[in-house]
Amino acid sequence: MPNKTEKIYCYVDETGQDTLGKMFLVAVVLIAKEKAKIEEQLLLIEHESKKGTTKWHKAKHTQREKYIKSIGKIKELRGGFYYSIYKNTTLFADLLALTTAKAILDKAPNNYSASIIIDGLNRNLEKGFAVSLRKLKIKTSKIKGARDESSVFIRLADSMAGLLRDGSENRSWAKEIVSRFEKRGFVHEI
Repeated sequence: MPNKTEKIYCYVDETGQDTLGKMFLVAVVLIAKEKAKIEEQLLLIEHESKKGTTKWHKAKHTQREKYIKSIGKIKELRGGFYYSIYKNTTLFADLLALTTAKAILDKAPNNYSASIIIDGLNRNLEKGFAVSLRKLKIKTSKIKGARDESSVFIRLADSMAGLLRDGSENRSWAKEIVSRFEKRGFVHEI
């Protein structure tokens, strides 16, 4: 009997295009199991932290800190956050695809199909992104763009990108949280 194909969900966001290539960070959130349970917990955290659907950079510091610290209590997310930081490059689309592929290959079982949602990816770029991923040997079932407001998971990817950027820019509170997340196996730089 053939192995059953496991569905994995991949949510991708980036930050740093505003630096004109000086720094570019890609954050990937991978969900393999218990998606509905995680979604319920994330919605509750958004509500309790009062961050709601607000983008990371527009949320108040107290909301961001409460939100992100609560994320670290969701044990099902352990091992599900990946990121890469690139310097002195403007190959944004290629680096988005490369980081996504590296995260999927690290986490996915042998027989998988990935549903990939990318913040801000417009329809014209979806096909090119799909081709890039297939060249990198990624098995996809769906690739589409989304807006931050559209999904609790895209909002989580936006928040992780923001936290990781804040940490890379030496904001002490963010560096401390990122360090703790790395030690506990929540976040992996790839």
